[in-house]
Amino acid sequence: MNSRNLFTRMMLGLTALTSSFLVACSDVDTAQDPQKPTDGITFNMSDVQDRSDASLPKTKAPEVYENHTVALQGADAKGFVLEESTVEGVNPVQQSPATRGTMKTSIDGQFTVFACKNGGVSPDYMYNEKVNANGTMVTPKKWRKSEASTLKFYAVYPAAQDADQQISPAAYSASQSPVIKFSPKSDVKQQADLMVAKTADMAYDTYVSTPVPLQFTHATTAIQFKIGNDLSYNQQVQKIEIQNVYGEGTYDLATKTWTVGTTKKSYTLTLNPTFSTAQNPGTVMNGGDGTFFMIPQTLPDDAKVKITFASGKYWEGKIGGSGKSWAEGTTKTYTISNSKDLSDRDFILTVTPTNGTEREYNQFDLPFTVTSYSHLKGYTGTDRDKAEAWQIAKYETREGTYSASESEKGWHDAGATLPALATAILKTSGNGGTSAEANKLTFKDDYKADFVKYRNDQLKSATPVTGKDLSMINGKQNTANCYIVSAPGTYKFPLYYGSSRVNDQDVAASFWNHTQDGGANDMTLGQFQDGLGPINYSYIERTINGAEVIWQSKNGMIKNVTVSGQGRTGYVSFEVDKNNIEIGNAIIAVKSGGTIVWSWHIWVTGSDVADVQSQTFLHEPIGFVPSSWKRTTYSENREIRITFKQPRSGKTSSVVFTQKPHVEQAQGRAMYFQWGRKDPLTAATGFTSSPWGHNVGISLQYAAQHPMVMGNYRRFGSDLGAMSDGKLFWGDYFNWNNNSPAGRTYVNLWDAEAKTYESDFAHTPAYSGTFVKTVYDPSPAGFHVPRSADFSKLTSDRRRAALRMGCLNPEGGSSFDQPVFSNAGYGYYWTSEKAFKLHNNVSWAYYSIHAYATSDDDLEIQRGAQYFTNPGFGYNVLPIKE
Repeated sequence: MNSRNLFTRMMLGLTALTSSFLVACSDVDTAQDPQKPTDGITFNMSDVQDRSDASLPKTKAPEVYENHTVALQGADAKGFVLEESTVEGVNPVQQSPATRGTMKTSIDGQFTVFACKNGGVSPDYMYNEKVNANGTMVTPKKWRKSEASTLKFYAVYPAAQDADQQISPAAYSASQSPVIKFSPKSDVKQQADLMVAKTADMAYDTYVSTPVPLQFTHATTAIQFKIGNDLSYNQQVQKIEIQNVYGEGTYDLATKTWTVGTTKKSYTLTLNPTFSTAQNPGTVMNGGDGTFFMIPQTLPDDAKVKITFASGKYWEGKIGGSGKSWAEGTTKTYTISNSKDLSDRDFILTVTPTNGTEREYNQFDLPFTVTSYSHLKGYTGTDRDKAEAWQIAKYETREGTYSASESEKGWHDAGATLPALATAILKTSGNGGTSAEANKLTFKDDYKADFVKYRNDQLKSATPVTGKDLSMINGKQNTANCYIVSAPGTYKFPLYYGSSRVNDQDVAASFWNHTQDGGANDMTLGQFQDGLGPINYSYIERTINGAEVIWQSKNGMIKNVTVSGQGRTGYVSFEVDKNNIEIGNAIIAVKSGGTIVWSWHIWVTGSDVADVQSQTFLHEPIGFVPSSWKRTTYSENREIRITFKQPRSGKTSSVVFTQKPHVEQAQGRAMYFQWGRKDPLTAATGFTSSPWGHNVGISLQYAAQHPMVMGNYRRFGSDLGAMSDGKLFWGDYFNWNNNSPAGRTYVNLWDAEAKTYESDFAHTPAYSGTFVKTVYDPSPAGFHVPRSADFSKLTSDRRRAALRMGCLNPEGGSSFDQPVFSNAGYGYYWTSEKAFKLHNNVSWAYYSIHAYATSDDDLEIQRGAQYFTNPGFGYNVLPIKE
C-alpha cells in the first residue's frame, strides 16, 4: 500500500495517528498488552498528539503563532485576502480510544529505527532497520547486554528507505547522529507526512523483555486552505499551488533540527470535484489526502500561493518575506476571506422594549430584547445570516425632560459603569443572532416616605470639607448673596457684593447704572448702596472689623465666623457643625465700626437643589425647609440611555428608559423677600418690621444695615396728579423703598438693565432686554430672579409642585412691628418686573409682578393673565438658571 494513501486514511480520523500502529494501546488507553516479546526487540508507538488535552500546548516562539493577512491579486480579487493562522500539531484532531482501536486494524505501514549503544551518538547498534506496523522488526534483532548495556533509539516514518517518498538516510558515520534526507513530492496527493521519534538512553535490564516506547512527533508543517465564513464570492476552486518554496532538506534525528536546502520547488493540488466558495463557508478545501506536508523553513521573499478557478481566472498572494516561516509540527491555515465583509453585509442591531420605556416611580423593571446579526447583501435566503456579538458601549443619565432642540443637552456619560440610579442589568453583552436575546434593566427605588429625614441624613453623612471657597464654580470666581452648603466642614467666601463678580470678572453694571440721568422722574437706580452708602467697587472697600451670625434657624449649626483680609483679598470664614447640621438657613453679616455693611444668606440643603440645566428653575424656592415631605429623591423625569454596539461593524443602537418622579405637596417654609431686596425674611424671633405710617418705608442703605427688618410700605393719602387721560394717579399700595421720589419707583433693583415697566395705560411691555443680575438679587450664583415670561417654561412635564406658603405681611400684630404669615395655602413667587396698572378701576399705581399658585398643578401661571401686588409684601423667590 502506498504510504501516502495509508496515511490519508489515518488523517481522516487522527492525522499522524501512529498510536494506531501498536500491538498494545497508547498511553491514553486504559490497558496495555502484557505479552512480552521473545523474538527480538519490539516497539510500542504513540503520537505526541495522542493525548486527552483539549488542545496541544504551544511549544514554539510566540511569533510562530502570529496571524497575518495577505492581499490577493488577480481578476476580481480586490478586497479578498488570505488570512494566515498557525496552531500546534499537524491536523490536530483528538479521537477517543475506541475510535483509534477501530482504525488500527487498517494500518500496515512500516517505519525504520536506528539505535546508538552505551550513550554514543552514532547508530552503531542498529542502522535503518525496518519495523512493521505491529511493532515487530522485519528482521528481528535481539538486545544482548554484552553488546550494549544501554541503547538510544531513533525512528522515522515512513520507512527511510522509501525511495517513492523521497526519504533516505544520510551516509553512516561513526561520529554522526542519524540524519535523513527528505524532499516532498510535487503532487500533493503523493506526499507523506514525515514523523520522527527518539528515546532517552534505555537500560537493558528494564527493556530487554518490554516493548521500547516510541513517541512520534511531526517533522513537517501541514498546510491547509480554507473558505472563510464570510466569503460571498461564488466560484469553483480547481487547483491550489504553493510556489517558490524550499523543497529539500536534511533532518537530524538527535537534535530534531532541519538543514534546509536552497533549491526552490512548487507544489500542486488539483481538486476533483472542484470546491465551491459559495456553498462551503468555513470549510477546509484540502482535507484528507489533499494536505500539503512541507519542509519547515523561513519562506523566500518570492514564495506565493496561486488559486485557480474552474472559470480559468486565478488569484495569487505573496506568503513569503518579512521573516514569515513554517514551523515544524504545526498546521498553517490560509483562509480565503473577504475583507469587504462589512460592505457586503447589512448589519442589524435592534433593541426592543417589551412593555414601553417609561415607568412610574414605584415600577422598576424594564425588560427588552437585543437582536444582532448581519445579512449577506443580494442573498435572498437567511441561512447565511451571521450572529454578530454585541455589547453595551456606554450608559448615559440625565434628569429633566427636554425639547427636541435640546434633546442632546444634559446627558452625563457614565461610561461602561452601571449608573447609581439603576440596580442591575441582566446582560452587558451577548453573542447575537437572528433570535432576540432577553435582557432587563432595573431602576433603583428612590421613593422616600420621610424625605426630610433622608435629606438630613445625607447632610450628616456627607464627607466634611475643609476651607471650601463657595464662590468658586468650575475653577472661576462667581459671587452671590446666597451660598448653598450641603456638608459639614469649614467654608469661606470673598468680601464681594452679591453677584458683582462673574467668571473671574468684575461686573460694574450690577451696582452702577450709567444710563440714568438722576432726574426726579427717573425710574432706575443709578448707584446701589450698602450699609454705609454708595457702592463704588465690586468688592467691599470699607474697613471690616467684624463678622458674625446674626440669625440661624438652629443654634450652633453655624459657628466660628471670622473675617480675614480686606477689600479684594478679604474673606469671611465659618464652620458648619457636623453634630448640628440640618436643613436650614442662616444670615452672616460683616460690620464696620459696629454697623452692618453687607450680609449673606447661607442655605443648608441638598446638593441636588441647584443641579439643573440652563433656563431651568431651581428645584425649590430659596431657603426652603420642609417639615414633612413624601417624594422621590429626584424631582424630574430621570432617564438612562443605553447605547449598544456591534464591535465588528461599529453599528450602534440606543434606547432611553425613563422613570417618573413622585413629589407630594410638602409642608414647610421658604425664606421671604420684599421685591428688590437681597435679604431673606421669615416670621421668627429677631425679625421685625419698620414703623407703619404715612410715607414711611425704609431706604436702601437702611435695608442693608438691617437685613432682619421688613420695610413697611409707603402710603399716600392724597392725589399726586392727573394722568394724560384724565385719570388720577393714586399711590395707596406703593413701595417699601423711600429712596425713589414720591409717585415714582425703581424698576432695576433685581434686573440692572431694566428701564421700562409694563403699562396698559401707555401700552408698554415689560423690559425684555439683556438680563443683568444686580448685587441685590437674592439668588445663588448662576441663577437670577425670573421674569414673568420664564414661568411659561414650566410646562406640564417640567412643572414643580407649587409650595403654597402664603406671603409675609409687614403689618403684623397690633403694634405693626412683627411680620406675620398670611394667605396660607397660596403660593407666590416674585418676578423681576414691575407694572403700572389700574387699581380698583379708579386710579393707577406701580405694582410688582408675581406668579401665583393655588395647587400643585397651578404653576401654569402667566397663561394670559398677570398678577400684581404691593412690593412691600414678602413673597418667595424661585430663581431660574442663567
